[in-house]
Amino acid sequence: NSGTNFRRAQVGLVGTAWKDWSYNFTYDFGGNGIEKSGYIYTASLQYDFEPFAIRVGAFSPPAGLDDSTGSGDLIFLERASSADIARGIAGAPGREGFNIMAQGERYLLSLAFTGRKATQTSNFDSQQALVSRAAFLAVDGDNFKWLLDADLTHVFKFTDKAAGAGSPNTVDLGSGPEVAVTPLNTVDTGSIDADSMTEWGLETAAQSGRFYGQGGYFHFDVTRRTALPDPGFSGWYAMAAVSLTGEPRRYDAGSASFRGLKPDHPLGKDGWGAWEVAARYSNTDLAFDPLAGAAAGGVAGGEQNIWSVGLNWYPTAGLRFMLDYDNIQVNHVEAPVGDISASAIALRSQISL
Repeated sequence: NSGTNFRRAQVGLVGTAWKDWSYNFTYDFGGNGIEKSGYIYTASLQYDFEPFAIRVGAFSPPAGLDDSTGSGDLIFLERASSADIARGIAGAPGREGFNIMAQGERYLLSLAFTGRKATQTSNFDSQQALVSRAAFLAVDGDNFKWLLDADLTHVFKFTDKAAGAGSPNTVDLGSGPEVAVTPLNTVDTGSIDADSMTEWGLETAAQSGRFYGQGGYFHFDVTRRTALPDPGFSGWYAMAAVSLTGEPRRYDAGSASFRGLKPDHPLGKDGWGAWEVAARYSNTDLAFDPLAGAAAGGVAGGEQNIWSVGLNWYPTAGLRFMLDYDNIQVNHVEAPVGDISASAIALRSQISL
């Protein structure tokens, strides 16, 4: 499909009260077929007692490096598919939960108990999961920084679909083509009758002057309620970016991630802003013994590989224009007729105050 949308249109109140308390009430008025239009993005209250913090409400629990990178600082329009699947299992914005964190200039430790999203409704028991993240800035030099990151999510109870102890519980893992215009999932496991699920991921990032690199690997294990084999899936990504105008990406200790460029010479003052070029390769494999068939436990979710190149322009602080090209390849071993070979071009304008 092609078209336009307001991917995000967020307005909120963020601040502190009584010195040790902080709050974040943010509403998203965007919507594009993937996200609901008009929903609670964050509604949380946090108590800080350094180096610890406790947060409660609806929020996005730390679930990895790519997950914790703010939408205004992403190098590409969307996160890599594997990282997006990982964060969506028991995290992502608007997730109701309780979170305890320990944080310093070079480390972040987080453990959250989460339930359903604020936008979800159910007449029966909701999902229950633990989401954890550990990040460490292994090297913190003036001109070189290296970040190590690990995350672990375990869902020990999925949302009940009906009343009673024998209620069916399912999980569905899927992702689109890293261009959010329609709700199409180009790879999708379909509903899997599941008792529990575990996801773990390893990510890393390095910044040296104008150069930046980041990559990660994710693994997903589903434990079925039946005697069929338990499926496993995986995905990974690698990307690199170069600031053509020399500004470095800045490390943010608060989120243990790297922020976008801040122009040294803004447009209209003494220059043309900051310019950045980037490339990324991502792989998402949601196929498990697909030739065996569903009756024998096979999952024909497909495998997706995407090459992306991007050009980002920061005319001034808080304003950005992004142009991405994606080459999308989706393969189905068991059904080649369902394969996809496509290209996509997307442009975004973004302002943040």
